[in-house]
Amino acid sequence: MRVQIVLVLLIASLLAVNASAQSDLSPTFQPAPRPLPAYVQFNNGLRLDYYFSALMQGGSGLLRISGADIAGAQYTFRGARQPFFTRDGVDWYALVAVDMNARPGSYGLAVQVERASDRLSFTRELRIDAAGFITQNLVLPPDRRRLADARIEAEEFARLAEITAGYTAEPLWDETGFALPSDHALATPFGVFRRMNGERDTRHTGWDQNAPAGAPIHALAAGQVVFAGSLEIRGHAVFIDHGIGIFSGYAHLSDIEVEVGQRIAGGQVIGSSGNTGRSSGAHLHWEIVGRGIWLDGLAFLDLWLPA
Repeated sequence: MRVQIVLVLLIASLLAVNASAQSDLSPTFQPAPRPLPAYVQFNNGLRLDYYFSALMQGGSGLLRISGADIAGAQYTFRGARQPFFTRDGVDWYALVAVDMNARPGSYGLAVQVERASDRLSFTRELRIDAAGFITQNLVLPPDRRRLADARIEAEEFARLAEITAGYTAEPLWDETGFALPSDHALATPFGVFRRMNGERDTRHTGWDQNAPAGAPIHALAAGQVVFAGSLEIRGHAVFIDHGIGIFSGYAHLSDIEVEVGQRIAGGQVIGSSGNTGRSSGAHLHWEIVGRGIWLDGLAFLDLWLPA
């Protein structure tokens, strides 16, 4: 009996040591498994995967080309030509982005692939569906009504086009991917038609979250800060380059904790929620720009992206 008790105590001690050792290990993050494609095309040893069946206004989708000896690839869609990117030299990816004002219907997609010995192409018709954007009335405080001026808005959009015009050939996000910048409730959705002070219409280019003044705001993903300062409409704002033409923006902040050129980790605090710029109360406005196109950020966060 005494021997059995000793053995039980010894085994319990070993299990406790093992559990303690495991608890000291740093957690590891594995990228989500690549989903099954919605459609596949083949051409002379090359494979083109479509990870979407249709696209919405303001939506985005991922293409993947695989095969031997690929030197590069690009696609043409709705008059725009965009490159594919690779992280391992084997699989090549491209983001297809649709403007929120795109007319619903069918459009031709053409993909050109360059190999060491030849050039191959794929073609397919893609469908764009209506997103069903809602309408909203917005009343600005008297001291901010001048920010409803169409000229001020046009100047800001021109400035944002400059901020997001750069192109980093490689993805800057990491295995943690993209996530919401705040844990507060979602409010005004993307693409809303806004009637400002009952006078003029504008569009909502991002999503709002009901983050109270001073709440920490986190970077959606890893990247590099390309703007940290003040704008007329967005107030104190930050824009981050995530690579391959993808940028995230954070507006109406009360303070900014990063600077231009700084490398940012996914989830890092970049500032605090506030009520600066064209705002009627403390909240966070965040947005995604993909290749110069305003995208539905919430739908973008659902995309699988190679890590």
